[in-house]
Amino acid sequence: MQIPEIKTRLTITQVLNHYNLRPDRNHRLLCPFHEDKTPSLQVYPDTNTWTCFSTNCHAGSGDVIDFILNKEGFSKHEAIEKATKLAQS
Repeated sequence: MQIPEIKTRLTITQVLNHYNLRPDRNHRLLCPFHEDKTPSLQVYPDTNTWTCFSTNCHAGSGDVIDFILNKEGFSKHEAIEKATKLAQS
């Protein structure tokens, strides 16, 4: 499976569900990439992307593959492999 197909088939909601993360009704949640007391990670389901608005966060913004990469501490190749598996399930 090629990267564009992975990004089309795997939604950010599926990735968040895989990690048992549930955004609020405004698509925000506590950022899993740093200590967070108030929701600083905004999820954009329409584009399957996310952004953390905290200055304490190294992750910044990304897509489903970037989320997996940051969450797992994987290399880009490992993140693509995991995203492929999630897209197929």
